[in-house]
Amino acid sequence: MGERSGRPAAAGSILRFRPWVTRSWPSRGGDTEPDRLVAKGTTMAMSSTELMLARQLGVHEFLTGRGWQVDGGSDPGDLAFAEDPHSGWHYPASYGGRHVNTVSDTTPVPLQSYFTYDRDGDEVFGVVPAGNLRGSGCAEHDTREQFFAFTADGAVDLDRLAPLLDVLEPRARALDPRALIECLYFGPCGS
Repeated sequence: MGERSGRPAAAGSILRFRPWVTRSWPSRGGDTEPDRLVAKGTTMAMSSTELMLARQLGVHEFLTGRGWQVDGGSDPGDLAFAEDPHSGWHYPASYGGRHVNTVSDTTPVPLQSYFTYDRDGDEVFGVVPAGNLRGSGCAEHDTREQFFAFTADGAVDLDRLAPLLDVLEPRARALDPRALIECLYFGPCGS
C-alpha cells in the first residue's frame, strides 16, 4: 500500500470491549491458539482474524466520528477490506472540501489513513498528511507517511493518534491545492 497510488469509540479508548459482551468468540479456520483478550468480568478467546476485524471497526468508528469517509470496495469488519489495496479512510474536508481530480504523480494527496506494513513486514496503521508526496516541493507542502505500531493488545493507539489528527485535520482543510501543484512544478513555492 504505502504511498497509495495513495485507516472508535471515543478518542482515548484503545479498542476496549464493551462490558455487556458475554459470549465467547469462536476460533475460526486454522487458529489453534487464538489471541486471548479479557474484558472486564468476561473471558473471551479471540482469533487473529477476529482481532483484525475488531481493530478495523474500532478505527472506523473513531475516524468516521471525526468526519472521515471509508475508501475501497468493502467495509471494515469484512475480510475483503483487509485484502483491498484501496481500502482505508480519507478526510473529505481536505483542501477546504474542494474536489481535486487525481492525476498520478501530479495532484497532492488528501489526508488519508489505512492499514499497511512497515519495512520490517509488521502490520501497522499509516497516516499520510495532505500535501505533495515524494519530497518534490518545499518543507511546508511535502508530506510523508507516518506509521503507528499496534499496542500490546493488537489495537491502534487512538490516544496517540487523536492529537496528531487534531493538528493534521485543520492543516488539511486550510491547504490550497493550486499552491501545492505550483510548488511541485515550479520549485519550492515558485522559487
